[in-house]
Amino acid sequence: MSQTPGDDPRWASSPADPQQDPAGHDDAGHRDTGPDGETVEQDFAQEEPSLADLLAGTARGETASFSAFFESTADVVYGLALLVHADADGARTATVAVYQHLWDQADARARDLRLQSQTSVTLTHEYAGFNDAESAAETDTYRPNEYELVLEWLVPLTHRIFVERFREGIATPIPLDPVPQDQGGVAGLPEEVLEDLLALSDSQAQSVALTYLAGLTHQQVAERVGAAVPSVKSRLRDAMTRMHAQRSERRADSDPILRAAVTREDVARSGAVNRNFTNAIAADLDKGLLVELAELYALDGLDDRERALLDERALTAEPGEAQQWETRVLAARRTLSEIFAADPVPPPSHLLDEVLHSVGDQEVGVGLVEEFSNHTGEEPRRRPVLKRWMFIAGFLLVLLVGGLVIWQVSVPRDIEAVAEADPQAHLVQGYEMADGGQVDAVFSQEEDLGYVEFNDVPELDEGATYQVWLLPTGTGSPSSVGNFTAEELQSENLQVQRLAQYRTLMITVESIRGLERPQGDTVAEFQLR
Repeated sequence: MSQTPGDDPRWASSPADPQQDPAGHDDAGHRDTGPDGETVEQDFAQEEPSLADLLAGTARGETASFSAFFESTADVVYGLALLVHADADGARTATVAVYQHLWDQADARARDLRLQSQTSVTLTHEYAGFNDAESAAETDTYRPNEYELVLEWLVPLTHRIFVERFREGIATPIPLDPVPQDQGGVAGLPEEVLEDLLALSDSQAQSVALTYLAGLTHQQVAERVGAAVPSVKSRLRDAMTRMHAQRSERRADSDPILRAAVTREDVARSGAVNRNFTNAIAADLDKGLLVELAELYALDGLDDRERALLDERALTAEPGEAQQWETRVLAARRTLSEIFAADPVPPPSHLLDEVLHSVGDQEVGVGLVEEFSNHTGEEPRRRPVLKRWMFIAGFLLVLLVGGLVIWQVSVPRDIEAVAEADPQAHLVQGYEMADGGQVDAVFSQEEDLGYVEFNDVPELDEGATYQVWLLPTGTGSPSSVGNFTAEELQSENLQVQRLAQYRTLMITVESIRGLERPQGDTVAEFQLR
């Protein structure tokens, strides 16, 4: 059985002031009295970086911050990996893949964490009716602490990476054996979640297990168990409603997000199959069922194209519908985290070294992290201990390169100037894009960076954008640099760092923003070396 929130101090909701920001900084700080009786402000938040601070430090290339973030969160990631993978070796390599992604995409992920945390806090306070600090402090209503806010973001991201690896054949999920359709249920469920799934009907438990644990899409589940696609969609939605209700019964405090996401009608309906869904996500959206698909989205029961359709519709939805969507997705993520990520397991002791080796030799930030914030307001979760080799390596590095290294890490580099100064740099000159436009680029392998300049890029049809991709040197998924209009590409040169990880830069035209894999026409593709 997974732990309930009350069993684990990391899940304890701290009585934080609602003015405290999602990164864990208290604007009020600490007041003390100086020698002359004057009030002196002391802000201790700066002395103890939060997890959000550590991720932001990772985005700046600080290996120490990255190591501290790993040691603070890896047991949750590794615990989930063991739950959904067929063997421990697959769980280990999957955990490494998660932290490779966090290093490679640290800037974007730090921004995602900040935005999602702000949304979570705002919605929680709004539904709880918090108007000021005093009303928030006096209520026993659940409010996520900083650690929980990070898990609300990290667990879904981790699960999506695991699912992508399953679907690409890189990893093997836990073997589950569906019982025939007329009986329902599934054999091979992990003991950790058996009790949590007892509240579900056999067909609901079957659909949730095959989707969340085995990484199947809802269409694949339907084919696997011989059920209609609309029925599987309904089972997944209604299963989440029942798990929400079970979570509410366990909590000593009341989660306003659950109250807003689940109505009495939802609970009553969750025992029967609702036929309102269609066979296709696009048709469901045409029927106005965006909000009803929130649980399927949170469970990762969609393929990339379907997920992109929902993302696009949520961005263009009316404010009321968009808020309902965000609320339902957030409620599902909180419940899924408490059920499937509540059994943390410390990873093998060598795993951090393996992760650091996989991301390459990077500079260690000069502000070495010795402590981080207390996530629960009670006992510290774990103080990340900097590896002895970090100090030795840092000391030897200073001795070997002295003032040169100090200058390099303390003075921001002009990427374009550095790339152009390399006599061995790889040049791309006058590259003609497929539909018009010209590209010039300079890539320095020595400095592991470069830049791209665009000229005369044609405007696209309304709603379409250019999406820039970096394709990895080995196996793995492409990394999206972002979506751009023609004007945006031409207004500022595109800078690229950590070139050693990639072999090709590719540009596609996409009708939907934020895709995780190229789907549109390719208009440019050239080597980085």
